[in-house]
Amino acid sequence: MTERYQITVNDQHVVVAEAGLSIFDSLRNAGYTMRFSCRNGVCEICKATLIAGSIRQRYPELELQLTEGDQPSQIFACTAVPYSDVRVNIDGLLRPGELRVKKLVCSIAAVEQLSHDVYRVRLHLPVTGRHAIEFHAGQYLEIILPDQSRAAFSIGSAPDFSSDIELHIRRLPEGEMSIAIMEHLQNNPSVEIELPKGDCYLEAGSLNPDTTIILAAASTGFSQIKSIAEHLLANQVSNPIHIYWGARVEADFYLEKLPLQWAAEHKNVHVHLVVSEPGNSPGWGGRTALLPEAIVADFENFDNVEVFTSGSPAMVYALLDACEAKGLQDSQIHSDVFAYAPRQ
Repeated sequence: MTERYQITVNDQHVVVAEAGLSIFDSLRNAGYTMRFSCRNGVCEICKATLIAGSIRQRYPELELQLTEGDQPSQIFACTAVPYSDVRVNIDGLLRPGELRVKKLVCSIAAVEQLSHDVYRVRLHLPVTGRHAIEFHAGQYLEIILPDQSRAAFSIGSAPDFSSDIELHIRRLPEGEMSIAIMEHLQNNPSVEIELPKGDCYLEAGSLNPDTTIILAAASTGFSQIKSIAEHLLANQVSNPIHIYWGARVEADFYLEKLPLQWAAEHKNVHVHLVVSEPGNSPGWGGRTALLPEAIVADFENFDNVEVFTSGSPAMVYALLDACEAKGLQDSQIHSDVFAYAPRQ
């Protein structure tokens, strides 16, 4: 029987590796990525720090056996083979599906007003960035202003399409950062961004074909939902997709014809536009409810359902509570809110 060892990386990732494989190959086989080049120990790009355990390194030739409390030692992941359970630190290691975060300067291709306070911004990646930048559908970026202040915005375009990145930005009259962002975008040829960020994303290839997808957005949260929906449609998934978009009043919707077009062209797409204050929308003839109420009313249970939601923390947690009352598990609902505004 082939002996197997555990590789613990950065005190948080544990990979089971077969004897004889280098640390690099074991991590790669498990879906992790790290910087490397020559793969023979010469370039020194794949350096790691051995904290504990036994390794033999092919080049530069080295044998080490460290116990907890010993002085850590530099090794090279591509030529170091573990001969026991080992603990190592590796800078820049990316877990499966994680993408490297990068900064770049984009041209501001267009700023288009979509409603009384929402703008669609198109950023054009530089030639070098088009091949170097990757993101998952549902991730976000940060705009970095010249004074180094930052603001996060969901990427509204799918990764399957052009070299342009789409953002939906609401200009809030009382929001100093909102005003500063829009003034920069409307009066400058370029802007610095950092991306990709966020763990609330969906990859079409990882979907179980029997899973029902619920995409729930409030206000400009539609941007994130749009990216995910367009990614799913571009990859021709046949899963049932229910898109819920909630707004306080009808005037807060923008681009609402787009999801309705998706539903008209794809029989597996179902769109629900919901207004929560019908008294302030005298011309609204559609559905009226709070977004969480509308969703739980449509589903008897949430077996084999995945929920991706974007909006205020209050809305997201109200949706979580409402769905959990009908059997939804925490692992079935995904939102960036859980990371930046964890419930106490």
